[in-house]
Amino acid sequence: MKVPVRWLRELVDTDLSTREIAQRMTLAGLEAESITQIGAEWERVYVGSVRQVERHPDADRLVLATVEAGEHALTVVTGAPNIAEGQKVALALTGARLVDAYADTLQYKALKASSIRGVRSEGMVCSEKELGLSEEHEGILVLPDDAPVGAPLREYLGDDVIEFEITPNLVHAFSIVGIARELGAILDIPVTLPELADLSALPRRDDVVQVDAPDLCSRYAVAMIEGVQLGASPEWMQRRLTHAGMRPINTMVDISNYVMLEIGQPTHSFDADCVADGHIIVRRSTPGEQIETIDHVTRTVEPDTLMISDREHAIGIAGVMGGLDSEVTEASKRVLFESASFLWKTVRSTSRTLRLPSEAAARFGRGVDPNLAWTALQRMIVLLREIEPQATVTFVGDHYPAPRTSSQVTMPYSELERLLGMQIPLDTAVGILSRLDLQPVVGEGARGTEIVVTVPTWRADITQSADVVEEVARIFGYDALPERLPEGQSVPVTRAPERLVDDVVQDALVAAGLYQAITYSMTSDADLRALSVSGEEIPEVLGGFPAAEVPYVRAVNPLRSDWELMRPTLLPPLLRVVAENLKYNPHVALFETARTYQPQGVDQLPDERRAVAIAMAGVRELPSWYGGDSAELDFFDVRGAVEVLLQRLGGQSATFTAVTHPSLHPGRSAAIVLDDVQIGVIGEVHPSVAERFGITARLAVAEIDLAVFAARLLEPWSAQPIPRHQAVRQDFAFIVKDAVSAADVQAAIAQAAGALGGELVLFDVYTGAGVPEGHRSLAFSLALVAPDRQVNEHEVARIRGRIEANVKKRTGGVLRA
Repeated sequence: MKVPVRWLRELVDTDLSTREIAQRMTLAGLEAESITQIGAEWERVYVGSVRQVERHPDADRLVLATVEAGEHALTVVTGAPNIAEGQKVALALTGARLVDAYADTLQYKALKASSIRGVRSEGMVCSEKELGLSEEHEGILVLPDDAPVGAPLREYLGDDVIEFEITPNLVHAFSIVGIARELGAILDIPVTLPELADLSALPRRDDVVQVDAPDLCSRYAVAMIEGVQLGASPEWMQRRLTHAGMRPINTMVDISNYVMLEIGQPTHSFDADCVADGHIIVRRSTPGEQIETIDHVTRTVEPDTLMISDREHAIGIAGVMGGLDSEVTEASKRVLFESASFLWKTVRSTSRTLRLPSEAAARFGRGVDPNLAWTALQRMIVLLREIEPQATVTFVGDHYPAPRTSSQVTMPYSELERLLGMQIPLDTAVGILSRLDLQPVVGEGARGTEIVVTVPTWRADITQSADVVEEVARIFGYDALPERLPEGQSVPVTRAPERLVDDVVQDALVAAGLYQAITYSMTSDADLRALSVSGEEIPEVLGGFPAAEVPYVRAVNPLRSDWELMRPTLLPPLLRVVAENLKYNPHVALFETARTYQPQGVDQLPDERRAVAIAMAGVRELPSWYGGDSAELDFFDVRGAVEVLLQRLGGQSATFTAVTHPSLHPGRSAAIVLDDVQIGVIGEVHPSVAERFGITARLAVAEIDLAVFAARLLEPWSAQPIPRHQAVRQDFAFIVKDAVSAADVQAAIAQAAGALGGELVLFDVYTGAGVPEGHRSLAFSLALVAPDRQVNEHEVARIRGRIEANVKKRTGGVLRA
């Protein structure tokens, strides 16, 4: 809302500068967004008096005007058609910066002396556009007769405009009077309210208004004006409207807009001769109803839109815009003033639906006090009598069946200290509330000293004791409140287990060189079937989750026609992303953490289990850890990432057991088992399955159910001291049959190593010369370390013997020579 400071000073007599006013208001909760200085560029521009106007000796359309402005008196050449002797005008001297009226964009130019048709001109009489006041350039700006000759135009016509942000709860401040009340309370200065007309002696015609939607219109007041002679409103009113951001139009419209800006109540004027039977009906719209609004647009309104109509047709959209048929024009002689109160919800909804914002809708949409409707009518009639004294008010009407009355709110005095952290003297608090027109009364109650305030109807934002505390605090000054740390015990922060698991997983896999992917939670039957080797049936087991005993979850309104299923596994969309990335990158290593949707029953919501899926394909960036010849990523690359992940999640005891999986290559797939429960799968995708997803490279994947790790990460943990003595590393290479898993050999080694066994790593897999057919060599590195001493040779020899015997007993493996 734009507030001209001169207008504001008429209501609140203060010597504060514009910037200080804006600062004080902002600290009290009414944020000043900007300050505009109208006339700041008017250097060397004065109020002048036209003493003589003569024809130019060498031009029919130009005149020579002798203008005096105090000590400045000069003759200017002008082509203004409206210049005349005796006028007060804006005189610019050479050097003045004026708006270039002929430029397409806003540009300033310095005025220079020049000769026009042989006559030297030392200055210029200015139009509104050249002064930056409006786009009017047909003639010069003619000032009122009381304009002080010789005064700088900035001092006479200039102004400062503060633009305030009016939030939805501050509708009481959405007017000049509202801002003045706030400023008066802050500065403890009385506010001079505008003059109101006494309408008690006028004839009453409440029957001219019929409200058929009382739930949407609580009040509707009218006044009939006859003998109207429309013309331009006074210069002072036009200037204030312009500074406040509104365009002057004519007397009736300008009075209506002026009252809205001044007291916050929107009003409207109808041509009474265009209102059938002079009867107003406030009703809901009919299906498909149309109205041509004053902007010459025919609009079809939604059903149940609140409309203003006569006995024949709609003449306005309530609270938004009037109809063209009843618009007040220069030919209008009888005008029907409207001042009403509409339900804020319906006005806001209508304005948004029609995409028709307006100053009236902005106020009605915040909830205007219905008691303002009559006040606005009183103010409009005062202005009308001043501007058009020949006009007469023949009658007034007011439909207000349920008047709104003031309410009372009780605030215990102790609430001030409890909520603000400081004690404000009782007298100070009562004084502040009095300045806010809350009529405080101090008494004793159940909670000690209490302040009972009477809330005026225009303060609908005050409903409870905390609101009263806020009023005291903002006027007292938020900057005066002490800085104090909160007292009491802080609530321990417990992180959501699922979120903690996600963070650990993402950190671990990014550190392992993978990139995170994010895919949609929907998938299709076709993609699920593509996961099986046959490509015809949905696999019974997907990822690390058990087979579904009921159909997977189908969406009633899928995002796409082929995305009808909530994904039970993360693999299909992730494989699509891998295929797309392989078009541009030779090396792809991706992971995703997200929800999967496991069915629980036909009428039950799915079990939303969080999982992580890993997919690697393409050329390996580093040589194989086991010295293989293949340059492609494979099972062991994914297994390395999984092992890093399990260690970070507290699942380092997990084992890998060979399984047959419907999506994975036989002999290159394993189940991930933790505490005798399968939590995931890992392996290389069968070539036929990979090909269906557009992947021809070797593709390794893993999928792990993360639900089990949420509890593990929150379990108490203990730290072990780092051994003071150096570990002794021993390598073992066992020849075992191909059917024997590396996990079984590793478990046998760890069992035999006992308490001295430390880190155990498989570092080589070998087949070839020296290894019988159907067998392979598995090489492990074992660290032996004791917490209190250095492991000696005898202990090493004894442990090696136990390991060799235990591996042979459990797996049939023999130590390779």
